[in-house]
Amino acid sequence: MSMMTHNKMNPIMMEVVGHSLLSIAEEMSVTLQRTAYSSIVREAMDFSTALFTANGDLIAQSDNIPTHLGSMGKTLKGILKNYFPKGKIFEGDQIIINHPYLGASHTPDILLFAPVFAEGELVAFCGSMCHHADVGGSVAGSSPTNATEIFQEGLLLPPIKLFERGQENEAVFAIIRANVRMPNYTLGDLRSQISANKVGVTRVEGLFAKYGVKNVKEIMASWIQYSEMMIRQKILEIPDGVYTAEGYLDDDGVTVGQKISLPVSIEVKGDTIIFDFSKVAPQAKGPFNVTKETVWSVAYYITRCITDPDIPQNEGVFRAVDLKLTEGTILHPRFPAPVSGRYHTIMRLSDICFQACSKILPDKIPASSHAHATTIAIGGIHPERTDYFVYYELNGGGMGARPNKDGLSGIDVYVGNCMNVPIEAVELEYPIQFQSYELYQDSGGAGKYRGGLGVVRELKMITDHLTATIRNDGETTNPKGFQGGRDGLPGQKFLNLGTDQEKQIVGKVTAMPLSKGDVITIKTPGSGGYGDPQLREKELIVADWKNGYISTDALRNIYQIDPNSIG
Repeated sequence: MSMMTHNKMNPIMMEVVGHSLLSIAEEMSVTLQRTAYSSIVREAMDFSTALFTANGDLIAQSDNIPTHLGSMGKTLKGILKNYFPKGKIFEGDQIIINHPYLGASHTPDILLFAPVFAEGELVAFCGSMCHHADVGGSVAGSSPTNATEIFQEGLLLPPIKLFERGQENEAVFAIIRANVRMPNYTLGDLRSQISANKVGVTRVEGLFAKYGVKNVKEIMASWIQYSEMMIRQKILEIPDGVYTAEGYLDDDGVTVGQKISLPVSIEVKGDTIIFDFSKVAPQAKGPFNVTKETVWSVAYYITRCITDPDIPQNEGVFRAVDLKLTEGTILHPRFPAPVSGRYHTIMRLSDICFQACSKILPDKIPASSHAHATTIAIGGIHPERTDYFVYYELNGGGMGARPNKDGLSGIDVYVGNCMNVPIEAVELEYPIQFQSYELYQDSGGAGKYRGGLGVVRELKMITDHLTATIRNDGETTNPKGFQGGRDGLPGQKFLNLGTDQEKQIVGKVTAMPLSKGDVITIKTPGSGGYGDPQLREKELIVADWKNGYISTDALRNIYQIDPNSIG
C-alpha cells in the first residue's frame, strides 16, 4: 500500500487495522455467547475469544475473562512446537485441547484453535476458550474439592484435530459424548466455539484480502511493538523497588484446616515488572494447585491494572513482565496433581498482589475484595426430562472500597469477571427454586468509603437424589480494609438455615447429598473499607442504613449515629 513503508508504519492505518482485529475478537465473543447452551457460558460469560499471529503471539482478545490472559497464546505455542508444526496445519482445521499440563487452565476449560490462511500462507489463528458445565470426572461439574489427582477431574484431551481440512472428527465427538453428564450442553457449547472460530476466520481472511498479506502482517508486528513500548513507558513511571505481601488459603480441601501460604514479591526494575512467587507453599494434595500458564495470567492482569487499561491488549504487554516460580509448589505443580480449584487460588493470589501494590501506589489501589468466589455445582436426574443435569454457578461478592468511592456489591472481581446468572434463567432450566437473592448486610467494611457487599442466595431443591459440590475459601480470612478502613465479613454456608435441621457447612464440600425441600444458603464474603469510618459523610451513612446495607448496630457502634436522631 502506498501510504505504508517498510520502516515507518502509517499510524492511521495501524489504528484502523488494529482495532479491526479487536472488533473481530469481540464479534467472535458475541457469536459464542448468543449461540451457547449452558447458563455458565450464555449468562455468566465464562469464556474468551482471541486472535493470534501465525507464531502464536496474541494480537487481540475480547474483554471477558482475565484468567485467560496470556494462557491461550502459551497453549497455542506449545501445540505448534510439540504437536502440530505449521506443515501439519491445514485450512479448515480446528485443534481442541483441555489438558491442564499441556497449557489449559483446568479440565472444564476447553480451548479450540482455527488457522487462518491467506494466499496459501498460514497467517493467523482464531481461538476460543470456554468453561463447560461438565466434562466428566468423579462429581457433577467436574470440580471435586477432595480430588487428589487430575484423573478425578474429568476427560483429558491432548491437542487433537476436532476438524481436519473442514471434516469433522466424529470419533472425538463420540468420546466427549460418552464421558460427560450433559452431552447436549457440552457439545452444544463446543459447537458455539466452533461457530465463533469460523466467524473469526472469515473476518480475518477478509482483512488480509482487503489490505494485503504483507501489510497486515507488518501492522500486527507494529501493533505488538506499540503495546510493548506503551507498557514499558508506564512501568518506568512506577518507583523502582521490591514490594511484598502474604496471605493464605483456608486449606486445600483434603488436608482440612491447614492454611496454605502465598507470599508475593513484586519487583519494579526500570521498565520491567518481576513477580516472584517462588516461595509459595508446596503443591497441595487437594485440587487448588495452579499450572504455570494460568499463573502468568495473574501477573499480566496485575500489570494491566497498575499501568494503563487503554493500551491495546496483545503480546507486547506480556514482554514487560517476568515471573519466578518453583516446580513442585502450588503455583507450579507436578503432574498428576489436581487443579480444578485453581480459580480460588489465583483469586486470592491477585488480592495479595494488590496488597503489595498498595505499597507502590497507595492512592490508587482499592481495599481487599472478596477474593473467594463461591462456586456451586448441583447435579442429578431432572424430574421432567429424566436426563442428567448439572447446574454450575460462580457467586460473586464485594469489591473493595476505592480511594475515592465505595466498592461495588455482588460482583465477580479480579481475574474472574464473570457475570451474575439471573435466578429466572436457572429456574427455567433446573429443578431449583430461589428463596432469596439479596445483599449481605454489614459484609462491606466500614470506612470513609464503604466496601462492597457480598450476596445471600438461598437455593431450594425441588426434587430428590441430588448432590452439591461447593468450592470456596475465605471463611477464616476477613477481606482487609485499607488506610484505616474496617475489614469486611468472610463468607458462610448453611443447610436448612432457620429450621430444626439447620447445619453450618464448613469448608469445601464434595457431592453432599440433598433431598427435596433442602435449602442451601450461601453468604459470600464482602470486602474491605477505605479510610477512617469517622470521615464518612453522614448522608452516605444514613442512606446505607435506609437501604439496608448496614444494620442499626453498625450505625450506632461504628459510625456513632443514633437512629432516633434521623428524620
